[in-house]
Amino acid sequence: MSQLDYDGKAMEKFFNPDSVVIVGVSRLTGPGAFNILENMLAYGYKGHIYAVNPKATEILGVKCYARALDLPEVPDLAIITVPREILPQVIADCCERGIRLFTLVPQGLAEADAHGSSIQDEFMRIVREHGARVVGPNTLGTVNAFDGFMSSFMPIEKRQPPLGSAIICQTGLFLATDLGPTSGLGKGIDVGNQVDIGFPDALRYFGEDPRISVVAMHMEGLRPGEGRLFLDVARRAVQVKPLLVYKTARSAAGAKTAGSHSGSLAGAQAVYEAAFEDAGIISLEDVEDLDDAVKAFLFLSPMRGRRVAIVTVTGGGGIMAADACERYGLELATLTPETLKALQDIYPSWMDVGNPLDVWPAAIGKDYLPVFIQCFDTVAEDPNVDGVVCVGGTFGDGTLDLSDFLVASAMRRAKPIAWWIHGRRSFPLAQKAEASRKVAVYPSADRAVRALTRLSGYYADIRGRVAEPSSRPAGLPEAPKPVSDGVGATSPSGWAIGRTRSGEGAVRALGPEAFDLLAAYGVPVAGWAVAGSPEAAAKEADRLGYPVVVKAVGPNVLHKSELGAVRLNLADPGEVIAAGRDILVRIAAAGGGPAAGGGAGETGSGRATRGPRLLVQEFLPGGHEVILGAKQDPHFGPIVLFGLGGIFTEVLHDVAIGLAPLAPAKARRLIEKIKGYPILRGARGQEPSDVDALVDALVRLSWLVADHPEVVELDLNPVKVFAAGKGCRAVDARVLVRS
Repeated sequence: MSQLDYDGKAMEKFFNPDSVVIVGVSRLTGPGAFNILENMLAYGYKGHIYAVNPKATEILGVKCYARALDLPEVPDLAIITVPREILPQVIADCCERGIRLFTLVPQGLAEADAHGSSIQDEFMRIVREHGARVVGPNTLGTVNAFDGFMSSFMPIEKRQPPLGSAIICQTGLFLATDLGPTSGLGKGIDVGNQVDIGFPDALRYFGEDPRISVVAMHMEGLRPGEGRLFLDVARRAVQVKPLLVYKTARSAAGAKTAGSHSGSLAGAQAVYEAAFEDAGIISLEDVEDLDDAVKAFLFLSPMRGRRVAIVTVTGGGGIMAADACERYGLELATLTPETLKALQDIYPSWMDVGNPLDVWPAAIGKDYLPVFIQCFDTVAEDPNVDGVVCVGGTFGDGTLDLSDFLVASAMRRAKPIAWWIHGRRSFPLAQKAEASRKVAVYPSADRAVRALTRLSGYYADIRGRVAEPSSRPAGLPEAPKPVSDGVGATSPSGWAIGRTRSGEGAVRALGPEAFDLLAAYGVPVAGWAVAGSPEAAAKEADRLGYPVVVKAVGPNVLHKSELGAVRLNLADPGEVIAAGRDILVRIAAAGGGPAAGGGAGETGSGRATRGPRLLVQEFLPGGHEVILGAKQDPHFGPIVLFGLGGIFTEVLHDVAIGLAPLAPAKARRLIEKIKGYPILRGARGQEPSDVDALVDALVRLSWLVADHPEVVELDLNPVKVFAAGKGCRAVDARVLVRS
């Protein structure tokens, strides 16, 4: 799947080899030695171990050989921990001996400096020549608690029995420390530098492993170009088990293209988030979220909806949990009349019962624990309740122990119970409850509720979801056939394009011909024409009909509003000529080209002109302004974005992102996702906007960028959307192409 096609048998040998050779094994042993051989023996590996160290004859009872070429048989896996300078020769020796699987521990390669990168290139050439596979370098390797194998130089505790969690990570931190005190890691892999085996391979392996029930990922980043492969694997895996990802390196520094809204708005993290959502991967906020979510999926019953009941020993704690429900998108369940009647019989007549349910008033003057149990059972049985948050801690001498009851309750009914337990004596009770693997305990209301949100998100929204097909809309031109080596091609619309290899060629901005491209794909645009002088602009305005807009266009004209290069609602030829002259003077003063009269070029939709020109358009009053954008992401390919438009687009930053091409239903969800959607829906008595027209335009734009990978970035800002049934039209377009 990465350098080579996926090989399930090879992947299994990385986790459960019958025999292993450790090349470069240390003679130091004991605490602080970080000896892979010592750790492997302590972990309980039962296979055959060979060791290579030319300066030793035996280490920890294992015979040492001077070179891999001297081994008496070919082991399944070589774990190599040697200085980087000799790594190519060591790998060459192993390949000559017939070894084809490598876990490479050394650091200081491509992630370090140019010399390290050249060493990595050298040994990868050897690896590819022999059809070998590699985990790493810069890795702790793999862990398999089920079969007792690990390849880490850090000691790892093997928890028994191992649970069905697996992790794919880009730091040994998660293997060396486990996912947390209760998770019971079953399998794990540190993919390191990902010279070969990466996230798609590891995810497919864990997705097909019947002993793994939840897959967690710590991801700094995918390799360029493998995003769609990763998502394809994820879409299959998520149908049978939850996939959780904690994405780090979240900086938007990757969006560096100057002058483009799409480049700045669709930063790297935003694209990853959109891709994860598209595939059904649950995106997590932090390390605690990762641990909490894994625990929820390992211990708790499926949560089929979002309705939560809160049963608490303290009113204040119930309010905190209710606040958390609103924060994370869970609903407070509406209890049935039967449940309310049963509860009212327990409570004082002066108190109205509801959700959250504070048990304390019902237990005044009574034995507290039986009252709590009665209230909890009554609420948990309510058919409107999908999951329960229990708020209860230890007080005084710690005699209030809910653990046995909560475990019994979880075993009686298939509803998840998240327990926020607090107090200095809470830890033993938490251990007792979680030993059952039926109740999940959390240190705060927020973490308990957030964990249930992850649970319900998977079982209510993701599992079983069927992806909508992205069929090509009617009226689109035939997709251009790829042309290699930068040879030009022409689309059926007549728009000349340069089909280049990804990342090759200079980036340039299209002029008004961008409107030709949009029109070819059926994206509605305002009527327009190009003029090389103010006088020619007036003639085009006469043809289009008044009122009109006049604006500057040219290779150095990026943000027209900031340059004062836009004039609206011009009513006659005199106004057009005066506006055109002023615009050209302003552009010249800003260094963008000759002043009025000096930049003559063709009129109409001609393309051959020098310097700035004038674009004349229909003036379209009214409506709302939105932005439709697109770009080529280095990891996930063509993407589109939608948001509120106009001059404050980057200030508001209210956008939604999707992978191209879009199905209509997915385009509609993008539109509905932005915070400003109520404006389009018709807030405060306004007419609803033509969302159907926006959906069609967004779908067509997504096919445009999917068909043309040489379109690096594209902004339609603003797009005017009018009342329902009256359509939408782009009034400004900026298209960057690689040619």
